Amino acid sequence: MVDRISMLPDELLCHILSFLQTIQAVKTRLLSKRWRNIWTSVPVLDYDHQSYYLRNNKPNSCFERFVYATILARDFYQPIRSFTLKYGVPDSYLSNVHVNVWVNIVFKIGIQNIDLDLYPRKNRISLDILSSKTLVVLKLQGLNVNVSTSLELSSLKSLHLEEVKFVQPKYLIELLYGCPMLEDLKARCLDYDLKGYYSKEEFKFKSLPKLVRADLHFAGMDDTNILLKSICNVEFLRIQQFRFVDEVPEFPHLRHLSLHLDNRRLHWWVFLMLKNCPKLQSLKLDLNESFESEDVLPYPHLVVPECLTSHFTQCYLKYCPGTEGGLQFAKYIMQNSTSLKSMKVHCVSHNLLAKLEVQKELALCSRKSASCELSFV
Repeated sequence: MVDRISMLPDELLCHILSFLQTIQAVKTRLLSKRWRNIWTSVPVLDYDHQSYYLRNNKPNSCFERFVYATILARDFYQPIRSFTLKYGVPDSYLSNVHVNVWVNIVFKIGIQNIDLDLYPRKNRISLDILSSKTLVVLKLQGLNVNVSTSLELSSLKSLHLEEVKFVQPKYLIELLYGCPMLEDLKARCLDYDLKGYYSKEEFKFKSLPKLVRADLHFAGMDDTNILLKSICNVEFLRIQQFRFVDEVPEFPHLRHLSLHLDNRRLHWWVFLMLKNCPKLQSLKLDLNESFESEDVLPYPHLVVPECLTSHFTQCYLKYCPGTEGGLQFAKYIMQNSTSLKSMKVHCVSHNLLAKLEVQKELALCSRKSASCELSFV
């Protein structure tokens, strides 16, 4: 039988191996003489400690030696497109020294994508070593992060931070300001060593000019105004579990907004977001049960937001019946949106009678848009 796969050019074989974890790619060297050195030119390094541990049941030191050996054995004339390191086995710990050395090595070769997912969150990495003109995607999860100098990530387009701990909130902002080409931002469950007051005068407020999409879930800052001003150029915005906001910047390009608010102090913020998003087309709003209509709706004398009289076409509302807030908000949207096409309401309740009453009342509500379709989830 003819081995047609081995007859393929090196570039294509490397591309095939790039879909495998590094430990699997290295094993292909045993197939034949043809495959002996192919893995050393694969542009992707993917290390998963848990997978390595379950397959080999060897101590952590063996995994560390394997990473060193495979990185140093590579063809250094071949670039590394992607470096992934996942580490997380109960009662295990990966030395900061190892992580920083590995990252330093791959950065010298000209990395484009890096994904570090480390648990438990004891590892501390200096973001200074991540300054790069080639890095496009940076994903950090389960890390303590140091920033001692201004960062320059001039090509970075995607930044994902999950369960990352900074020394101070200002270092998160400095990281963002070092990414002028950033298009996609995801920040979830961030934390800080020093949570005390910091002066707004420390920052020169500026927005990220290329940012298109932002997903913020408990950003951890006591004062989120600075963060909001940094992302005000987005077109897609998803926010969950913010702490406190005392002002809302204008979002001139925002078209799609998703809000999950479980803090009654922030329900008034919904109307201000509508007011400051003149091009908003769709809203997904998830409200908790502890609010009344006055928490969300504007005062009668306030002008209807511009977006409702122009671009707004879709609204999804999830709330718990029993208070008037969700019901009155749905009515307000239908009565004031001239271009509304879809109004979906999700009543979270086991009381079928209460849900039917809500459906009846909304069905009888007047609609500003003749093309508005009301539906219930």
